[in-house]
Amino acid sequence: MTGTLARLGAFSARWNDRLCAGSAVVRIETCLLDSPPGLHTACADAFVTGFGYLPIGGNWELLDPDAAPDAPRSALAALGQAFANNMVYSSEPWLGEADALAMGADFLACFAPASRQIVTNRMYFGWNPITDATFEWAFVAFDGEAIALLLVTDED
Repeated sequence: MTGTLARLGAFSARWNDRLCAGSAVVRIETCLLDSPPGLHTACADAFVTGFGYLPIGGNWELLDPDAAPDAPRSALAALGQAFANNMVYSSEPWLGEADALAMGADFLACFAPASRQIVTNRMYFGWNPITDATFEWAFVAFDGEAIALLLVTDED
């Protein structure tokens, strides 16, 4: 197993019970990359469509994996928002803010800092679904070695 895939396996083992303890369905899919990833939108679309999800092209929002949580386009902030509270009942905590940020930092740390990229299907003005779920938040992250989908869905 490669470095990135090994780190993703450790991440999944560390966080899976907590992520799956709520009402949401969390799916983590990983794969080695056969060639350099190329354009982030094409890479994300090619990966998610392999699982039967919809491509969204230019609607993948490129996030900054190195930005502080209070910075624009911060990957850490987006991951924190996605996992801090229940997706359906947003006043109910899921991981809570601190643990959601810790989980997000652990996820980002799986990828080589020099080449990691992360996209999400949610933008400041809305979201672009890749599934038919009522609630969804998807992240696709990759480096020069491997790619991962972190998908959370829920129904009301």
